[in-house]
Amino acid sequence: MTQTNFTVQTRGDMKLKALRKSGVVPANIFGEGKSLAIQMEAQAFLNLYNEVGESGLIYMAVDGETKKRPVLIEEVQIDPISGKYIHASFHQVSLKEKVTTEIPVEIEGEFDVAEATLVIVKDSVEVEALPTDLPEKFVFSAESLTEIGQTITYKDLDFDPTKVTLILGDSGEDEPLVIVQGQKEEVIEEPEEIVEGEEGAEKTDEETKEDKPESSEEEPKKE
Repeated sequence: MTQTNFTVQTRGDMKLKALRKSGVVPANIFGEGKSLAIQMEAQAFLNLYNEVGESGLIYMAVDGETKKRPVLIEEVQIDPISGKYIHASFHQVSLKEKVTTEIPVEIEGEFDVAEATLVIVKDSVEVEALPTDLPEKFVFSAESLTEIGQTITYKDLDFDPTKVTLILGDSGEDEPLVIVQGQKEEVIEEPEEIVEGEEGAEKTDEETKEDKPESSEEEPKKE
């Protein structure tokens, strides 16, 4: 695993809103003793997050400290309107103790199966490992998916079982991560043909009599 180094500054008294306006992301480090409030350049953090995600080990250098801290990105908050990062949380870890975290599952390449849809059931899987043994991600080729009904399950994940343990659900290793699903045909219902006279119930004799107009002619009187 490539060692990723990152430098941050301890956070001063400036208000968070002012920090963000100046292109800085406020953050905290948790895990070893008291939490530490820090700040970092927004673009630098964006580059870091795109590189390591939430499973990559980071050796963080904090100004004023001589020893780097091994950390993982624990949580990232994004402004729903601007889409910018507004806060991050880092978890300081021990290199000698296993951690549990989510590893992303990615599909690369072009999916091309006629009349089929690629369904991503789970886009990450939970694993346990030492911080230095965490996989960066699990990658599958879309070209390997060639027919409807084909699946990718936990069994298909490539990792070193002596270093990494999968946290499985109730379905075990057979739980699907990706499914090639056939597209449902749209059924167009034809309107029912209405035969004349079928609509409504037949009239009774009494109803028929009521419908007849009353005769206005009187019977002639006998002289």
